[in-house]
Amino acid sequence: MRFAEFLLLGCLLCPIHAVGKIKKDTIYTTDGDRIILTYDIVNTPNQATIKFIGQQKKLGRLNSKYKDLSKVAVLFFDRTGNYSGDVSFSNMVPEAFMTPSEVQFKKSSDGYYLIQAEPKLSFTVKANARVLIPIYLAYKTKKGKYELFSKSRDLVIPLGGVTGTNRSMASTQTVQQTITSTAEIETDNTIAVKVLESINLAKELLAQADGLPFSDNLLDEISYLRQKRREITDNALVSEISEVMEQYESKKRLLEDKSTEEQKAQQQAEELKAQQEAQAIKAQNDSIANAQQIASEKEKKRNLWMIIGGIILAILAFIGNQIFQGIRNKKNQMRMMDMQQNIADKAEAEAKRQARNAIRTQQNRIEAGAKRKVSDAVRSKGNIKINGKSKKASI
Repeated sequence: MRFAEFLLLGCLLCPIHAVGKIKKDTIYTTDGDRIILTYDIVNTPNQATIKFIGQQKKLGRLNSKYKDLSKVAVLFFDRTGNYSGDVSFSNMVPEAFMTPSEVQFKKSSDGYYLIQAEPKLSFTVKANARVLIPIYLAYKTKKGKYELFSKSRDLVIPLGGVTGTNRSMASTQTVQQTITSTAEIETDNTIAVKVLESINLAKELLAQADGLPFSDNLLDEISYLRQKRREITDNALVSEISEVMEQYESKKRLLEDKSTEEQKAQQQAEELKAQQEAQAIKAQNDSIANAQQIASEKEKKRNLWMIIGGIILAILAFIGNQIFQGIRNKKNQMRMMDMQQNIADKAEAEAKRQARNAIRTQQNRIEAGAKRKVSDAVRSKGNIKINGKSKKASI
């Protein structure tokens, strides 16, 4: 009797007609990024609950600059602006998802949902409806600051509607077994889906890894799988996890060997480069030394020629000075001779002038005396004596 009452109480407290299923959708952004979303949707009469339980992302060529996927967030919005706290979004104006008139939804206090945080959305559904959710990719530049860089097409999720409530129950025991089995299956499925998503993501990140250290995202997935391997009893999942671990260790050893070889090659290249640089420096120093030696020899030769030239110039200057002095002395002598000759010429001319003057004066005196005598003779008798002889004067 007590067992039947317990079963009846369980039927009243638990939703008998709850139908849950896990779905995985792949959507693409306008830049060619791929996003895989896993969510659990539970439908009850007039009620639909969506819980996101996993996400994977692979960026396309246009957004390959965002190397650290652990800083790339997958998110959507239920309003635009006025976000809680110090959270802000830049580069794009996000579009909030809208609900049809037959669906009621209570918006969050934050205004956005990070799928990594496994958000849960509850809808009150009055008729068959669906919700369209635009999904965005954002890069976390610093705490509370996100840069939106890509938007996907809308994620379409059917919410169901009013379902029949007149399902017949076979028996209380059957109902109890169904409820218990459904809860256990949902729990197991949720964990299994998460583990499988982590396995797939780890394989994808391992395929992308081309050097050490591994990305934080891959290390997080490996740590999560190590933890779940100790908790999971499903042999198939344990085998999958073990395979991923072997791939991880193999890739790690391969990259370590590659890194060691690259380091050796780099060291050899650096040593070769150092030798080449040393040789180049030595050659440059030798060239400089040779150039300095040649310059020194040229300087010595130039100094020698300058000394010789100086001596020659001194000799030429002495000879020139002597010649100049000789020429000057000769000119002085010639000038003195000219002066003496000039003085002599002047004296001679003066003497001649004086002689001419004296002769002219004497001649004038004689002529004047003669004329006077003639005049006297004319006046006396008309005869004159010339040299003791008497001559008749005539006019």
